[in-house]
Amino acid sequence: MGPLVTQALVSTVAAMGTVQVRFFGKIADRFGRMATLEIPAAGCALSWLRMQLANQVEGGHEALSERGLRAAVDHTIVGDQAWVSPGQEVAFLSMFSGG
Repeated sequence: MGPLVTQALVSTVAAMGTVQVRFFGKIADRFGRMATLEIPAAGCALSWLRMQLANQVEGGHEALSERGLRAAVDHTIVGDQAWVSPGQEVAFLSMFSGG
């Protein structure tokens, strides 16, 4: 590997960060309770993060399109236009029912 290729690989790795993603309710049956996802160091829209997650699990697109599914970033309910930065916590919450 030449120095330019090595430098490009280091730049790509350095340009990424991670977020912790938690799943609550029915969606946890598909994704598990927690995942760590790499995102661009500059951050990304929640809609982009949702698509990345959906592509990782069979049935992920359907699960993340579930009616009533809510998303939160750092404990605040947000829409798909929300910006997510590395180090933040994202949660997906299925509708709960109970008595």
